[in-house]
Amino acid sequence: MSRKGVFRQILATLIATTSILISGMWLGWPSSVVEKFINHETDVEVNMNELSWIVSMMDLGNVISPLIAGYLMDRVGRKPSTVMLGPLFLATWLLTLYVPTTWSLYTARLMAGMGKGISYTVVPVFLGEIAGVNIRGALGSVFCVQLHLGFLIEAVVGPLISYRALNAMSAVVPVAFLVAAVWLSESPYYMLKRGRSADAAQCLQWYRCDADADVDAELRRMDADVRHEMENPGSFRELFTSRKDMRALGIVVMACVSQRAGGISCILAYSAIILPEPAPLMGRSGYVTLFGVALVVINLAAATLVDRCGRRPLLFGSEAAMAAITAAFAFYYWLAARGVDVSGLAWMPYLCHASFAVAFAAGVGFVPVVYLGEMFPVNIRSHCSAVASITLAFCSFATNKMFLIVSHRYGTHAMFCLFTVVNAAGAAYTYRYAIETKGKTFADIQRLLRDGDDGVKDGGQHRA
Repeated sequence: MSRKGVFRQILATLIATTSILISGMWLGWPSSVVEKFINHETDVEVNMNELSWIVSMMDLGNVISPLIAGYLMDRVGRKPSTVMLGPLFLATWLLTLYVPTTWSLYTARLMAGMGKGISYTVVPVFLGEIAGVNIRGALGSVFCVQLHLGFLIEAVVGPLISYRALNAMSAVVPVAFLVAAVWLSESPYYMLKRGRSADAAQCLQWYRCDADADVDAELRRMDADVRHEMENPGSFRELFTSRKDMRALGIVVMACVSQRAGGISCILAYSAIILPEPAPLMGRSGYVTLFGVALVVINLAAATLVDRCGRRPLLFGSEAAMAAITAAFAFYYWLAARGVDVSGLAWMPYLCHASFAVAFAAGVGFVPVVYLGEMFPVNIRSHCSAVASITLAFCSFATNKMFLIVSHRYGTHAMFCLFTVVNAAGAAYTYRYAIETKGKTFADIQRLLRDGDDGVKDGGQHRA
């Protein structure tokens, strides 16, 4: 693959995943504004119940939109489904600026969740379909780098400026995204699926910049794969009746459950409440910023390893480490709930907080997205992406809504015990059932899922 082709794939990835950056900004927004709401530093007065709904409404919106997104990406294409996110996200930030009511915040967060659901459904499929096989894992991991970068922007800037200034700054990003996204080229797989071979060849040539013979050979392989996979019309019934596809769906869904029900959603949203005072060495906002920095830096480092070490080892190691960290979190809060003097352990929740960011970003934070773009045949890819997005949204909504209620009634340690169970179960499932997809073409992965054993050796490298 030519250097120019690699550059174009990276550029397209950065543009498409800017929609994920905006989603990350909305995810990080509560960490910056929760204290502002509590301290009456906003132009909207809310109580704690309303605040919990403001936080969780984003995940509710995320549950609604993936099925719509799956339909749109198959009917109008991957690119138009991505471009439409620009106006949608812009409207969410404008609501916070010009309609200062509790219900407008509910609506803004709901719409932001819908945008997140669409981007989580469409963008992983788009990235998987435009990427060369040897850089597919690295490009897929950019998805989560952008998500964490969005969180970091809000976490760093939010405490330094006013509520309105933060919302105004955030509204600029969807405008820039919309201007850039209109220049994206469509996925060649989508063009082949619609029977537009000439357009598919043009799209593939733009993404590869290789010799015509190389592009023609890759296009023929793509066309053969699409024709084979489109022999059966894609449907949810096919997804749930095919042993091969159910195996892939189980791997992806369990990884998604670990990602969102393993503690990250609540830590992102409620760090300002979770971390005890006084904070050692620096203020709590400094640790929230450190958390965001760790997510970005470790995710970038892991992106360089995913096509070398593989997806499965990173995912298993990440889930096992998260289980140990949330168990330590639970132990600290259990001691505090029993009235034990924990002043000598004041460093412990902060160490766990930073360590969790490292463990999460090193594997479970991005491997589900990489798997999502790799494991499913083109005829049901949109349906599987929708199921994964709904799983992510539901787990995030449930844990965010439960956190304040359960923590108040039973103690913070109860939620961290739940996170530990989820993470341990995820690690066990990955160890037993997950497959390795590094260096494999889409056809290789389908054969591996169908045969049930590694018919394609991990060391074998295949060029799509």
